[in-house]
Amino acid sequence: MTLLKKIMKEYLDYDQRIEKLKKIVDEVCEKIKSGKLTIGEARKEAALVRLKAGKLVPFQMDMFDLLYKSRFERLIEQFLLPKTKKNKK
Repeated sequence: MTLLKKIMKEYLDYDQRIEKLKKIVDEVCEKIKSGKLTIGEARKEAALVRLKAGKLVPFQMDMFDLLYKSRFERLIEQFLLPKTKKNKK
């Protein structure tokens, strides 16, 4: 395999991993937004996504945490915390 082909294959593999990760993240975000999860379930789902990200892009976990950890927490606060506050009243 030539160097150019190897670089292109690595690039495509990386691109496919990123697309797969985005799809997984989007699915969990939709679950959170549906309001059907508890806060604990939502955090568990987010943690599982992080584990999957570690396998897909292990060298970019700092970036994952920067982008997605705060996104999950924001969605939990926006869509699930108000539900628990209503239930306590």
